[in-house]
Amino acid sequence: MLRDWLERVANVVPVLARQRTNAARALLPPDDLRALQRERLTRLVRHARARSKFYRELYADLPPGEVELESLPVLTKDGMMAHFDDFVTDPRLKLAALSAHLQTVQGDERHLGEFRVMASSGSSGRSAVYVYDRAAWREVIAATLRMGAMGGLAPRLPRRTRIATVAAPNARHMTFRGGASIDVGLYRTCRLSVLSPIDELTRELDAYRPEFLFGYPSALARLADEQIAGRLHISPRSITTSSEVRTDDMTERIERAWGVRPFNCLGLTETGITAMDCREHQGLHLFEDLCLYEVVDAANRPVPSGAPGAKVLVTNLYNLVQPIIRFEVSDLVTVTDDPCPCGMTFRRIVALEGRSDDILELPAAKGTGTVRVFPFRLRSAVGKEPAVVEYQITQEDAGLDVRVVLARDAADETPARVERALAAALAEDGARVTLRVLPVEAIPREAGAGKLKLVRAARRG
Repeated sequence: MLRDWLERVANVVPVLARQRTNAARALLPPDDLRALQRERLTRLVRHARARSKFYRELYADLPPGEVELESLPVLTKDGMMAHFDDFVTDPRLKLAALSAHLQTVQGDERHLGEFRVMASSGSSGRSAVYVYDRAAWREVIAATLRMGAMGGLAPRLPRRTRIATVAAPNARHMTFRGGASIDVGLYRTCRLSVLSPIDELTRELDAYRPEFLFGYPSALARLADEQIAGRLHISPRSITTSSEVRTDDMTERIERAWGVRPFNCLGLTETGITAMDCREHQGLHLFEDLCLYEVVDAANRPVPSGAPGAKVLVTNLYNLVQPIIRFEVSDLVTVTDDPCPCGMTFRRIVALEGRSDDILELPAAKGTGTVRVFPFRLRSAVGKEPAVVEYQITQEDAGLDVRVVLARDAADETPARVERALAAALAEDGARVTLRVLPVEAIPREAGAGKLKLVRAARRG
């Protein structure tokens, strides 16, 4: 509709006008960046206390003036959702109405003509609702355009770059909505659902011939296999993955298929595009002018630069309508303060291993009790088997079920090799469980965003 297109133009044009300013923030000296963060955090906290009943009570004992981030309490998803109507700062926003809106949204529709509403995928078992007003959404657009520029995508007129996305199938999710809201004619865009059969995706991409390819790494790795086998014939000049853990074997398959080093980005519904690979491919630069990203241990204490954390606390510095302040996210990441050769001063995520919810508690091989097995140990074991094109490891009461989709020319002994590799990895970690390797035609993706969770731990609590 013309009205929706004009709305998108009204958001995109001012962001394009300040792209150079936005890009310059990635080069700010550390002291200047910290000053910008303090200014934005103080404004955010002041607004939250003034407009949100939840925060007014939570911060009742907080002294006025500039705030120290570490002095603020940690927020959980359950805590936010339990008090949602008091949490948001606009009294027109009610959880029941927002949830009803989510059931009907098809494109870039807005609640009350103004608010964009999304749901998290609920990969940790708990879904949540997030809302952005126009001002906040322009920052989402700015981050999306920054991601594109870092990945080699820039508007090119009159011949528009052909973009293909293979990602979330509907507008309830950030990966769909971010792209839809910048669809004003700068690019030619083909949006494909990650839930579509691989043969259908291959036909669509062959007909479209994208120059820029964006999508979930598990889906692009499957498409890479189709390219290598001669069933797909595209030549993207740039590729970016998002939304799932990208394993080393996925990266290798993508590079082998198209001769392109893929970029990677981190997006959160809480903060939009949060980090992006640069041309040096030495980690994902955090967009620290837009969000605060604290890597902490299980007790919420900061971990040193270069050390892995147990979780992350994120603060969205620009969304005033739903203040996300020290919000707990179960990402297992390692962040470094070391400088990057590209010159950007934003810190980098140098390891992104999934979520702490994916850590398995398995019976110890010796004695009683359990041992913790991190998901990357299992992913590494299965990823070494080239005949496995897709897999999922699920913890069940009696052990681990390993569903594998095999290449068409896979040898009969492939499942046995997978079982031996997993058993060896588990033994190194001191665990011993029953393994069942089950060849299947396809692995169902999660409802909603369509992500493929490679390792699924038993639900806790």
